[in-house]
Amino acid sequence: MAAKKQTPPLTKKRVACLWRVSDKKQLYGDDIPLQRRACLDFIASKPDWVFVKDYTEGGVSGYKVSAKNRDAIQQAKTDAENGEFDVLLVFMFDRLGRRDDETPFVLRWFVEKGIEMWSVNEGQQKLEDHTDHLVNYLRFWQSSGESKKTSIRVTENQEQMAEDGLFTGGSAGFGYRLVFSGLKNKKGKDLFKREIVEEDAKIIDDFFTMAEEGYGGKRIAKFMNEERVPFVPSATGGNWTAGVINFILRNPLYKGFPAIGKRKSEMGVFNMQDPEEWILPKKQIPELVIIEADRWDRIQLLRKSRAPKKDGGDEGQEGITPSKLSKSPLLLIGMIWCGHCGAPLTTTYNRKTYTLKTGEQRVWTSPKYRCSGKASGKPCDGKTIHSPNIVESMVLEELDMYLDQLKEMDLTAEVNKYITNNLDNDLSKIKQLEKDKLQQEKELNVLTEEVTKSLLGQSSFEPKLLNSLIAKKREELNELVTAIAKEEVKVLEKKVEKSDIELLSKKIPNWKEVFGKSSLDKKKIMLSALLKSVIVKRDGIDINLKLHVTHFCKLANGSEFVLGGRAHRWQR
Repeated sequence: MAAKKQTPPLTKKRVACLWRVSDKKQLYGDDIPLQRRACLDFIASKPDWVFVKDYTEGGVSGYKVSAKNRDAIQQAKTDAENGEFDVLLVFMFDRLGRRDDETPFVLRWFVEKGIEMWSVNEGQQKLEDHTDHLVNYLRFWQSSGESKKTSIRVTENQEQMAEDGLFTGGSAGFGYRLVFSGLKNKKGKDLFKREIVEEDAKIIDDFFTMAEEGYGGKRIAKFMNEERVPFVPSATGGNWTAGVINFILRNPLYKGFPAIGKRKSEMGVFNMQDPEEWILPKKQIPELVIIEADRWDRIQLLRKSRAPKKDGGDEGQEGITPSKLSKSPLLLIGMIWCGHCGAPLTTTYNRKTYTLKTGEQRVWTSPKYRCSGKASGKPCDGKTIHSPNIVESMVLEELDMYLDQLKEMDLTAEVNKYITNNLDNDLSKIKQLEKDKLQQEKELNVLTEEVTKSLLGQSSFEPKLLNSLIAKKREELNELVTAIAKEEVKVLEKKVEKSDIELLSKKIPNWKEVFGKSSLDKKKIMLSALLKSVIVKRDGIDINLKLHVTHFCKLANGSEFVLGGRAHRWQR
């Protein structure tokens, strides 16, 4: 009897699967289980396939996040090079990514490594001829376009809703309540709008007033929790925190511009975006205004000027502003420097102990200015200790003289002339940058269109070269966008400066009286609006005023300014 012929064992292809969702809602919903089930059912339909491993990405945008920054893609590449699987299966090819300048080359990389690329819905993607390459590119080009269009539609819709005064989601925000707008969306659901809560709006105004007077978020929160009577809870019903206060102080909602995109999902976790990344509606909503726009803008710059400097700088040099208002009882801390070693003057206390007739001992303390450089052993031929009575009286006396000069002027016309002349240059620069940006966008579109021709063999440019040129062009575009943003900040600063000078001109007649009645923090704010720096030397004091103040003092004097343009010295 002849032996039965043996069938050689079937060599199965090892299959790895990749599933991805782009936001937290999908991550905890049914999207990944759906992808997993579809992929495993597809593998089961292939007798020569066996599932060996998977790669999961939760809350990762295939459009915004580059493949080089996606751990799952990089791990899959490493495993492919190590020969750990033969097939990479996805639910749809857009799970690999949605970037037309990158994802087609990711897929091609796997194919060139001998990996079969399959999609449950689209089958196998081969790269054997020009047609295959074109299909590969067009698939991701279309996917990228859909991501862009979806983002644009959502953002534009939210902006239009915001400009119509309609609520776009999240919380109403402290100072507001939600009320029915009387309108419904396409699905028949009621749409809401914000309405100001007057008693809470007064508290918001108090926050901004305290910020003007030098209070930071931590001190405002402490006041609200420990000193304000009656106690007013935060929007969550509990105590106030510095984070909540700071969020309120930088939220453009209070000047009538409800921001969109304040939070961003990263790996399924929502994080607060930098305020510069927020999207604002194009028009103000007057019925939402609690803080006037000019005042809101001025306070942002004021708070920014107090923020700790990250890039250091030479102490005592022109342009230095205090990083924050000191809690020192001395008026000029943060604005005053040693003229010999350049170190800041800090606070020290002169302590004396005396005994009463009863035998009880008492300690008397008096604050003094101290050269921090000399105190720390830095070479300095100046004095170590300076009397606040002498230094502060000299500065205040000179400021009184300067304000008396300005009382005789009508600053309004000069303010408008000065600011307008400066603004014209900045606005012209912005216009040119916008023109350059438009040209770069046109060139980018031309390069993008050339990719299709290259894949069809109708272009003299290789896809890799085009990819490099496109990346460079996008980098240039980003630089232009950054430059435009910086120029827009300069324009805003000049507008705020104009508002500050107009405010100063109104307060000049009774500045001394207001100063005398103000709190210590407000006095420091009033001085910091005028003073750039005070430099103390053995033979006198140099008082340097801020640039815009210097300009108007020149006008008042009719010649070179007597303050800030040269040293002011008093013999002691």
